[in-house]
Amino acid sequence: MSLTKKDVKKITKNADYVLLGTAVENVHHNDSIKATLDSEKFGIDLKFKVEKIYKGNLKTEFVFINQFETGNCIQAFRFGEKYIIVGTRIEKFENLRPFSEAVYKEDKIFETVASPPPPPIGGLTIRKMKCYNIEMELVEHWNKIAENEIVVYTNQCSSFYAESTYGKYFSK
Repeated sequence: MSLTKKDVKKITKNADYVLLGTAVENVHHNDSIKATLDSEKFGIDLKFKVEKIYKGNLKTEFVFINQFETGNCIQAFRFGEKYIIVGTRIEKFENLRPFSEAVYKEDKIFETVASPPPPPIGGLTIRKMKCYNIEMELVEHWNKIAENEIVVYTNQCSSFYAESTYGKYFSK
């Protein structure tokens, strides 16, 4: 993807947040998966320490990054590396995955008929993030986080190494 400074201004205008910071901890409902990812010092859905706010109103040192339904646009964050994230706040998650106790106990994987929409780049607060093929436990886990914390939707198309050309565009 190629961005011009004009694109960056438009994306910034529409985003809830433009933040500089570092990934510090994974967020996963399964403690052993979380521990494994933390030991490898990288993650996808995680706690992010905010070092500078370019856009947005935050009264907290941390936000939680969520990348459900981003497909091949998922950004893998390395702990300690500085990133600019352009994000949209998610207030609540809604699971659209078909569900029945019997199928759930058999641990079958099934998909919704509807395809998820393309991920937004920037954008205003999502009151309810529609989750198409995410496990029920994980959606519930994220809803608990969203009750008390700021959850930001971002992905590879809207996360940049701070020192990259695009990262510098957003930090000016």
